[in-house]
Amino acid sequence: MSLRTRLILLSTVWVLLLVIVFNVTIYFYILGKMTTSETRLLWNKAQVILRNPETHDPGSWGKPELLNEFYEPDILVRIIDKEGVVRASVSTNERLSAYPSVYRSYYGSAMVNEFGVRMLFVQVPILAQGSQLGTLELGKSLNVMSEWLELLGTGLYMTTGAVLVVALVSGYFYSRVLIRPIRELLDTMNEIKKNRYFVTLSPRYASQKDELGQLGQTFNDMIETLKEKDERQKQFVADASHELRTPLTVIESYASLLRRWGGERPEVREEAVQAIHSESVRLKGLIKSLLRLAELERGEETPFHPVPLLPLLQETAGRLSMAFKRDIRLDVQPGTSPICHGSPEQLKQLLIILLDNAVKYSEDPVYIRCREREEEIILTVEDKGVGIPEEELPHLFERFYRVDKTRQRRSGGSGLGLSIAEQILERHGGTIRIQSAAGEGTQVQITLPKAKF
Repeated sequence: MSLRTRLILLSTVWVLLLVIVFNVTIYFYILGKMTTSETRLLWNKAQVILRNPETHDPGSWGKPELLNEFYEPDILVRIIDKEGVVRASVSTNERLSAYPSVYRSYYGSAMVNEFGVRMLFVQVPILAQGSQLGTLELGKSLNVMSEWLELLGTGLYMTTGAVLVVALVSGYFYSRVLIRPIRELLDTMNEIKKNRYFVTLSPRYASQKDELGQLGQTFNDMIETLKEKDERQKQFVADASHELRTPLTVIESYASLLRRWGGERPEVREEAVQAIHSESVRLKGLIKSLLRLAELERGEETPFHPVPLLPLLQETAGRLSMAFKRDIRLDVQPGTSPICHGSPEQLKQLLIILLDNAVKYSEDPVYIRCREREEEIILTVEDKGVGIPEEELPHLFERFYRVDKTRQRRSGGSGLGLSIAEQILERHGGTIRIQSAAGEGTQVQITLPKAKF
């Protein structure tokens, strides 16, 4: 069963139940009101009859004229003694007269429905000097009331039928309006699946202010995000292919050169071996960076725990200072011992990436500054090197982007370092900001949330 059919049936059944409950309530409310009104009339008539002194005299009950003055069409008036014998009676309705008499010692009333005819009876005790002599019983055939109730029932049945038809028709159009955006969404998804390209939902369905409009807008946002990621992925594959092709081409060229002339010319052999080794090292670093970036993007779970930053900064700065034969100075705010929550390996790699860039493009000492501020830890890596032109800053985190491609090729850079750094900071809930100007050095500021204990 389709969603549209279920919506139509559900809305129709719900409306029908409401109408039935409403109609039943109205019917019994009117029935109760009419019955109460007729009962009150019979009570009043009984009080009028009891005002006649002869009514309280059992010796007068045998007089034929005793109750004649109370004769009315479809009315029964009779007096019943203690033995349940009818001592006086007047009626023109055979059904009322045929109904068994009831002797009561208290006031009572009853509604009887026999063969489709409603009859109402009331019983009033006849008292004299504090003792009961008998019972005055009045009955009435409610023909008029039955006719009115029949008309009311017919009207309510017709109303229920009309509401049922209206509910079906309105449910059809309502479900059509409601399902249309969902069907459009389904068609759009099928089109994407079939044609293998991204399509957004029409603004007609995505600009509404209701939940369906929000669903359409969310879908469009998701498609735009996927489209952007797909384009970035394609660009990444193209750039990676280009980056891998370059060292492989160099290795292939020098291998061919070595095969042709290496045995006869030692200088050619030496040049080819050095070039092949250099490109192999660069190729290994590039593949390592690609694998690391892919690992970060897969979101593989790495156990996080409190990491004291001061020992990590000292160890990393010391090792890189010895490796590069450069002066790397650590400046930590006195009296602080910053601790963040994360992975020591990833944080160490982050520092290596930033320090590696600073050392490559600066001949002066490189500074690492660490400060604490409220709930954050601020690390700053600063150099006084060649700097970065202002127009290049927005592109620094793009994969394989190089400010100076020739220079970075010589230094072995792949253009992936800052992309990896950004991924690491995202996983640690941190941020990175770069300030630089050509010829004035570069300042990289990262923030990390403090560990909470």
